[in-house]
Amino acid sequence: MLDTLRANSRSILTYVLFGIIIVVFVVSFGPGSRGCSSGPGATESWAAKVNGRAVAPADFEQQYGQLARMYQQQGGGELDALFRTRLRQMALDQVVQRELVEQEAHHQGIAVSDEELNAAVHAIPAFQSVGRFDLELYKRAVANAYGTTGAFEERLRKDLVYSRMMALLRSSARVTEDEVRDAYLADNDRVTLELARFPYAAARQEVVPTDAQVKDFIARNGPRIEAFYKDNPGRFDQKKRVRARHILVKADDPAGAGAAKGDVAKARIDALAARVKKGEDFAKVASEASDDPGSRERGGDLGFFSAGVMAKAFEDAAMKMKPGEVSEPVRTQFGWHLIKVEEVKEPEQITLDKARPEIARELLQEELGKGLAVSRAAAVLAKVRAGASFADALPEARGAKVRGKAPVEPVKLGGEVVRPEDTGSFNASSSPSVPRVGPAPELFADALKASAGQVLGRVYETSTGAVVARVKERQRPDPAALPASRGEFETRLRMRREGEIERAWMDDLRKRAKVDLNQALVRGETRASPYEGD
Repeated sequence: MLDTLRANSRSILTYVLFGIIIVVFVVSFGPGSRGCSSGPGATESWAAKVNGRAVAPADFEQQYGQLARMYQQQGGGELDALFRTRLRQMALDQVVQRELVEQEAHHQGIAVSDEELNAAVHAIPAFQSVGRFDLELYKRAVANAYGTTGAFEERLRKDLVYSRMMALLRSSARVTEDEVRDAYLADNDRVTLELARFPYAAARQEVVPTDAQVKDFIARNGPRIEAFYKDNPGRFDQKKRVRARHILVKADDPAGAGAAKGDVAKARIDALAARVKKGEDFAKVASEASDDPGSRERGGDLGFFSAGVMAKAFEDAAMKMKPGEVSEPVRTQFGWHLIKVEEVKEPEQITLDKARPEIARELLQEELGKGLAVSRAAAVLAKVRAGASFADALPEARGAKVRGKAPVEPVKLGGEVVRPEDTGSFNASSSPSVPRVGPAPELFADALKASAGQVLGRVYETSTGAVVARVKERQRPDPAALPASRGEFETRLRMRREGEIERAWMDDLRKRAKVDLNQALVRGETRASPYEGD
């Protein structure tokens, strides 16, 4: 395929994309962009090594800066520590992908000539004055952001090569007339259901297996119980677990903050530790002063955790403590912590013999709950098939009157009233998922076969509950209207096909490549980005 792409490397599509990539380039990387400089503190010599070729930390930081700005401009607010790490990992993956594409483009002989580069520079709006390219404006802008015109032009050349490689790859996407027609028919083959759900989880709350039932279940289901035990080793081979609270004081050191910020954070955690030592309730202090929004509202409660979950210094301290103890301040990459251990569960290996009654009771409860949900659903279905509406079969209020008859009680499951629901309109292309239900291939297929007003004649057992349904509205496609929508569907299918081709190609490049990642950059241990302040 790439031989074909290389042969078409000067296609019109490439030149059209020149304009797009230039605009994106200037907005994302151009003059004044904070991502254009590696800034102080960049101590690592590489962010990644791709087939032996190093990717500079500045490239990684630039990409991370882009993602952080996009997030903040879309109203994302402050980056917490966990999301920041995920964003940094995403940025590192993206610069690795870019390097892989550039290497493959070079291997395939795809290049941008000096003439094409010159044309691209002249086409950038930021370098034009009164509609014409302004050389002095160009030099000033580039000097501010990149240092030299040579550095800027080398980066622009790489961007254009990357853009051309990806455009040529996507240009191989083909969509047939049959595919366009099928997509149109599927999109316009629509149905709306009125339904009632009977969740298995709610039904399980109503069933309590007796000891005799559990004993009988064990006698009849030995292999099933053993399989459950083998399939859930973490549940029965329990590691040491600790339930703890913490108070966090962030101690990030953004560029320019230096040691002073760290001193302020340490002084603050020491002051909070003093309050706790004097007898103040730890949870109260955490709810007032902790910088961790995820646990602050729970008084700093982190729940139970085992080894390998928390930052190492935090974990090392917590695992050594006894219930009721409060640690001295502990430093991690997230800041300073005070830790209070509430409860400790020592490691335990639960044998199959010991676990068997518990497993049997759980499986039996699931089985009985499912039967109860199906039974309640079948009773409602019988009423609807006999002519009752969903509203009549499922009254929402106690003592509701139905068409002048005696008051009836609402249908409940697990203490909750079962109410009719409307799926809204969905089409054949969303198979096998039904809105409000999830994957339900049999329900989906029967709904598309039915007509408006038709009650679907069975109880559908999905992964989460039993469902009964009636077709509320039905719209069938009009093949004669396809020509007016052909362009829209062809574009949609082509974009989807392009994405599939690109993902498969990138996956193949990654599998064939040798890639080493500098995970210290992802953790933010080697420098402080301008986007990682308080």
